[in-house]
Amino acid sequence: MVNEICIYVDHCHFMVQMMEAWLIADLSALNRFYGPEFKEGALPKNPNVEEIDKKTLLSALKEASRHTSKGEYHKTRHGFKILEMADVSKVRQAAPHCNRLFKTLEEKMNK
Repeated sequence: MVNEICIYVDHCHFMVQMMEAWLIADLSALNRFYGPEFKEGALPKNPNVEEIDKKTLLSALKEASRHTSKGEYHKTRHGFKILEMADVSKVRQAAPHCNRLFKTLEEKMNK
């Protein structure tokens, strides 16, 4: 059974708890999006962003952005724009599962 599972290890990928984990992997993208009022210090310091729980992640992003001209973080109004601005190499470095997904996709495209 284990051998059968190992054959398909590159076929199974799980999403992070929240895409916001990938957003905080690139602080410069957050700073560019929100501007100088963004409070980077309100964000969790865990270098593996995929380990940060949902509640902590969301409340930290809302607190960090609360006093910016764009207002408090909102997933659909802000999230996708920030994700588009994020540096993929920074996200891959801070998010092992994201890196694994990208490696698998690169391997599949290069076959």
